[in-house]
Amino acid sequence: MAEGGVDREAWARVVSDLIAQETGTPAMPKGNKSRFASLAGVTYKTVLRWTQKKSDVSEDSVRQVARALHISPLELLVRVGYYTGDDLNAATQATSPTRIDRADPALQVILEADVPPRVQQRMIQRLEALRARDAERHVDEVRWWIDQAKEM
Repeated sequence: MAEGGVDREAWARVVSDLIAQETGTPAMPKGNKSRFASLAGVTYKTVLRWTQKKSDVSEDSVRQVARALHISPLELLVRVGYYTGDDLNAATQATSPTRIDRADPALQVILEADVPPRVQQRMIQRLEALRARDAERHVDEVRWWIDQAKEM
């Protein structure tokens, strides 16, 4: 499934983008590497080496950053060249039930929102939970209809 290692250039771009998204402010739009390191659970020196393309990056490091920031590890691994888009599609279809249709208007609003990826992931999880509760309620209601029909 893996195509090879993590592309240093791609990882440096991704980390720089994540630093800006997760820690950027109007006064400091490029973000704060120290704060990002703390969020990601790594040292400042590690973040510095990553952004300067001075060290190889392991799949585990990418996964650690993804988990810490509530980003899909597979999507992040695709962005940095470890997996291909086809690998991601196959893994997604095999491992995750499709609870929310990609054409779902609520999901589209979340995906188009100008919020950090980790916030989007939380919103998607909440939407999935809401949909699951709705489905359970619908099943309960149908059971009630059946009970009512039996009593007639």
